[in-house]
Parts: sequence; C-alpha cells; structure tokens
Amino acid sequence: MKPSMMLLMAISAPVMASSPSLTIFQHSQVLTDFELDSMKGKYINNGQDYYFGLQMQTQFIQDNGVQQQVGMQIEFVQVDNQPSVNITISDPNVVASQNSFQLDTLGQTAGLQQRIQIAGNENLAINELDMAQGRLAPLLNGINVAVGTTLVSNNGNTIFSANSNTVGYQVELASGRANQGISYQNGNGQLVQSIFIDGLSHGVINQSTLRYDGMPVGPIESNILGRQISDLTALGF
Repeated sequence: MKPSMMLLMAISAPVMASSPSLTIFQHSQVLTDFELDSMKGKYINNGQDYYFGLQMQTQFIQDNGVQQQVGMQIEFVQVDNQPSVNITISDPNVVASQNSFQLDTLGQTAGLQQRIQIAGNENLAINELDMAQGRLAPLLNGINVAVGTTLVSNNGNTIFSANSNTVGYQVELASGRANQGISYQNGNGQLVQSIFIDGLSHGVINQSTLRYDGMPVGPIESNILGRQISDLTALGF
C-alpha cells in the first residue's frame, strides 16, 4: 500500500503555473500622439466629412449573344452633420413592382460571400471585389431610387430592391441567375455575390467596388481604416 499512497500523492500535488511569455511584445511600437488623436470617435473627427460607397455591376452575355449590363450604387454621406443615403440604379426604364427577392446567405451572418454554381460547358463566371480609400464616380445613366422601394426592369429580367433587409438586384438569365447585394438581418450585414448557370456558352461577371473617405489615414501605419470600416456594420455592412 505504501507505494500506491506515494503515487497518489504525486498525482495530486499542484503544479506551479509558469509566468506568461511577453515575447509577443518584442517588436511592438509605441503609438504616436498623431495616431492616438486620430483614433477618437468611430467615423469622423469634428468638422470632417465621411463617405462610404458601394457600387455593384453585373455584365453578362447569354448563349443567344445578347449582352447586357446592370448596375446599382449605394452611398452614405454626411450632409450638414446628418447622415444621408443615396441609391442609384443604371436602368432608366424601371417600373414599380410588388415582387421581391431575398439574398440566400446560406446561414452566414456577416462579411463577404462569393458563390458560383455552374452546370454546363463553355461558361465563364467571375465574382470580383475591389476596396480602397476614395469616392465612387457617379453611376453611368444612374437614376435615384427611394429607400423602401422595389423596381423591375422594362423587360422583366431584373429586380432592384432598396428595402431595409435587402439592397441589391437579381438578374434572371436565359439559363441562370446573378445576384449582388447587401443582406441585413438581426443587426448583421453581409455582401453577397452569387452566380448560377445551367446551360452552355454563358458569361457572367459580378463586380463590387467599395470606397471609403473621411479622416486622413495615409500616414497612419496601424489599421485604423480597417477598424473604422468594421464599425460601419451598424449601418448594415
């Protein structure tokens, strides 16, 4: 019994925890006063404007040779210290519609989702995202769209949604579908780019361009711009 008691005592003896390693801070840098001052607030400093824009464009060619381009642009701008939302679309011949669509997020709640499904040969499908500081150019032939409306193109192939939970569009192809937009559910925003092709000789390109402009971030080495953009989730991104 004595050897067994000694073994139990050895197992139950407490082990002294070692001090945490601080090697992670070996290459850390002290933030400058300029950087610390720029971190005040989430979007802007006093007297500075802010801007956040998303432009979505879809170009497609179908097996019958028909080519078309669809576009939509959403901009958040500060006007007289108040946020303003401006939505434009590239189709001047739209009409009001009772139809609507929901972006399928496949259970994902935030971030970027790019999805391509193809059944057939000789097809091209591309989802692209470009993000940088700056401002968007006006959408070519763009017309303003009121928030809370749903519109359909003259040929009935494209639905534009400017509703609170879905801002984007859906294009019905001869043998497929293309979607781009922002899905906003339960306080979370997600950018969705989706292409589905079931046929031959289709070409579809989804392009989304994100632009942000506000406080000067060029000389700042830390990722303040990234942190500010992540804060825009409160606006549906």
